[in-house]
Amino acid sequence: MFISKLTLTHFKNYAEAQFRFSPNLNVFYGKNGAGKTNVLDAIYYLAITRSYFNAVDQQQVQHGENYFTVEADLVKGELSETIRLFFQRGIGKKLLVQQNEVEKFSDHIGKMPVVMIAPGDIQLIYEGSEERRKFFDLLISTCNRIYLNQLQAYNKSLDQRNKLLKDFYENRYFDRDLLNVYNEQLLHAGSYIQRVRNQFITDFRPLFMSNYRRLVGEAELVNLTYESELNRIPFQDLLLKSESADIDLLRTTKGVHKDDWVFEIEGQSLKKFGSQGQQKTYIIALKLAQFQYLHMQKSEKPILLLDDIFEKLDMQRLQQLFAWISEGLFGQIFITDTQESRLRAMLETIDLPCHYFQIPLEESSQN
Repeated sequence: MFISKLTLTHFKNYAEAQFRFSPNLNVFYGKNGAGKTNVLDAIYYLAITRSYFNAVDQQQVQHGENYFTVEADLVKGELSETIRLFFQRGIGKKLLVQQNEVEKFSDHIGKMPVVMIAPGDIQLIYEGSEERRKFFDLLISTCNRIYLNQLQAYNKSLDQRNKLLKDFYENRYFDRDLLNVYNEQLLHAGSYIQRVRNQFITDFRPLFMSNYRRLVGEAELVNLTYESELNRIPFQDLLLKSESADIDLLRTTKGVHKDDWVFEIEGQSLKKFGSQGQQKTYIIALKLAQFQYLHMQKSEKPILLLDDIFEKLDMQRLQQLFAWISEGLFGQIFITDTQESRLRAMLETIDLPCHYFQIPLEESSQN
């Protein structure tokens, strides 16, 4: 699977631009702010139907315009299909595959698997548990449609239960039967989510651990665990135990929406005790495991987007990463950097076709 052509119209800083890509390596170089990352984000947009960096669609529209369009020709084996995402202020967003509108964006998730590695990924370590849940939930949902549906059902029931708790307080009443209805909905979806997350970490952790060892050797011991109160207490008991607190706080205080993924090094918190280099390596190993997991589950190699990769790793670990690339473990790859010479020096030992793009594009290349 690879993108052969990408067309941008009024997307971020691109008025009109068209790119024709290699099925192997594609490299973008230019100054910071020139628009290199925007090309990678356009590809991510087509796969996930939202920006990797900013969830507000209207903020992706070029200044002074009312809409943007991102379109790609995607080649899968002997077949090719056109994917087009259109957004207009005041109207909204549409996704078309082969000119057919996709009614539910969630139905498209997973059909064009991508993995983005960007400097901001370090926030998976520093931000709260919500960021880590989002990352792993998207990964699992990309491979498991039922999980995505149950996650949506859980979040809907959670929102309804929280509104009910506030209604109890504001109107000074309590309806046990209605509360039990939402409890049952949470129990059904939440128990499924917890089971799938447990199975996922069993499959995913060995990939991550192997990647980290290959990047740094055996000297450092890291771990990744899934933490959920449901692993210790049945969800039904947990809800009953927390009911009084829920009523007092006007929100559901227990459930899989409070789960976390714990990052450790040498048995300690990676956030508190990991060096900057260790933290960056941890994230790279995590993202490469994401790639491997998607490859195993989807039976095709995801598109790999490497944004400012030289900002994330020292030269020794970069060389190890590029050794992986030279072994052909990945499919189509997109790389950005500020220095052309640095990229060419690193890539000259890799025997793969490579297209270089200087950003901003020459005027003749934008039409």
